[in-house]
Amino acid sequence: MFKQRQPASQVTDWNQYYRNIPATATVTRKYTAAMLVSMIRRYGVASETPGLSIVEIGGANSCFIDPILAAIGTRLYDVIDTNEFGLSLLARRFGDTPPVGLFRQNVLDLSYQRKADLVFSVGLVEHFAPPDTRKAILAHFDVLRPGGTLIITFPTPTLLYRVTRKLIEICGMWKFPDERPLLPDEVLTSIRERGEILYRKTLWPQILTQHLVVARKSAGGA
Repeated sequence: MFKQRQPASQVTDWNQYYRNIPATATVTRKYTAAMLVSMIRRYGVASETPGLSIVEIGGANSCFIDPILAAIGTRLYDVIDTNEFGLSLLARRFGDTPPVGLFRQNVLDLSYQRKADLVFSVGLVEHFAPPDTRKAILAHFDVLRPGGTLIITFPTPTLLYRVTRKLIEICGMWKFPDERPLLPDEVLTSIRERGEILYRKTLWPQILTQHLVVARKSAGGA
């Protein structure tokens, strides 16, 4: 497992990140957005018409909401995050415009009441210690209806990830001191507690390689 070099007490400064997003993120985000749209089209199932109800957890100032709303018939798109600054940036873009809703909540202590057709997060669950990573994964199911679709992506410690991250750290440009790249089995084990794995793939074009998992919540799940 990849060993973090920063003290465990350090956490990512998301305000600073949103103010200075790396230029390279533009390319990788387009790829991730295309993958999300593809997976939503393939596995998303609406429980009502018209369109899907979608929840993005950890989506402050979401870079995925625009391509998803443009490509997917959506009746509701709620974003949940703890970062007030990031949510304020998203509010400037959408305000109270349907179907977008903004919720300032922690994935480890959700009070969100709706049950969505599809829940996803990108780059969220790796920012916790193992017990809370499991808790964060299971929290996705808490806001998902039975039979609904879960999509999670997270960094995984391939050789390419390790070399790339090492070079960024040497240059003093690494901005995620609490990022803990995850072996897929850690995430898959938690997902299988509440759902069935439908699809998984390592996203090599990300360079800082991500693993994507799509699952279906058990029909009898709460």
